[in-house]
Amino acid sequence: MWTGNNDGQVRQESFWDIRDTGLGSWVRRRLLQLRPIAKQFFRLEIHNGQTTRFWTDLWHPLGRLIEVAGEIETQKLGIARNALVCEVWNAGHWVFRRCRDRQMSDMILAVESHTLVDDRTGPDIALWKRGPNEFRKIFSTADTWQQIRTHSPTTAWSKVIWFSLGVPRFGFITWLAIRNKLSTGDRMRAWGLTQGCLFCGEPNESRDHLFFACPYTYTLWLEVVGTLMGRPPDPDWETTLHLLATHNFDRLAYVLLRLVFQVTIYMIWRERNDKKHHKRPRQASQLAEVIGRAVKNRLLSVKYWEKPHLRGLMQRWFHAHS
Repeated sequence: MWTGNNDGQVRQESFWDIRDTGLGSWVRRRLLQLRPIAKQFFRLEIHNGQTTRFWTDLWHPLGRLIEVAGEIETQKLGIARNALVCEVWNAGHWVFRRCRDRQMSDMILAVESHTLVDDRTGPDIALWKRGPNEFRKIFSTADTWQQIRTHSPTTAWSKVIWFSLGVPRFGFITWLAIRNKLSTGDRMRAWGLTQGCLFCGEPNESRDHLFFACPYTYTLWLEVVGTLMGRPPDPDWETTLHLLATHNFDRLAYVLLRLVFQVTIYMIWRERNDKKHHKRPRQASQLAEVIGRAVKNRLLSVKYWEKPHLRGLMQRWFHAHS
């Protein structure tokens, strides 16, 4: 049941049946607007039928029967609009008024063909969609999200973003950088704004320049990545990303390398914005120390970090910068 305040009166109506008048809070209006999507994920399992409305609730695979029959056509069956399922089901069969209307006859056949559960004594149960043609008693946010979201092919760079020791804020900025969604100078031109590189003065500040073609950021990248890549770091963005996404690194080295990469992207972007707002700039060596502390703090914050594989990460980090 939906309890809401409308024109000063509190009403109790079926969530699926209440009319959207445009009144009430934004949350209330938004929930009502999402009903077409929500209908796909909810169904009532009929037991005693004492809490489920025959016409307006979601208990039949056809959906809300009021939408199948229409508001006026419901009178042809002699069933009140607010009738409960238990009032239409009697002694093991459905009680319908005889009707010659073809549309109503088809609906009656669909209702009579719908198999109800054997237990008719307990209360009606709410079911939630967990997969194609599968409904269960427990609601799962994860399963619902998987059914709602638009599925796209897995990208090669996804493992550069998502891994067990990743930090959400670092991963998010790196994800924006990979998708070229950061508000760099070349993107700001579309808004009528001019922004050059604040580190080296290059008039065309782009994602590829900032990571790591700029002399300042490349110097920083050389210092923080050390020997983790097993080869001299390349200033070209696409080359670096391709190597991180496809090269067969040692497992521990790869965890540490991705963490260093994400922290570096994050810190460069933050330093760039600090300079834009006239905060005191830092030399590449100073920013490298900040990145190093962030990486070490992340490793030290992991529970049971003293385990061999995490000790190995710490040793690799110190070795890369010794």
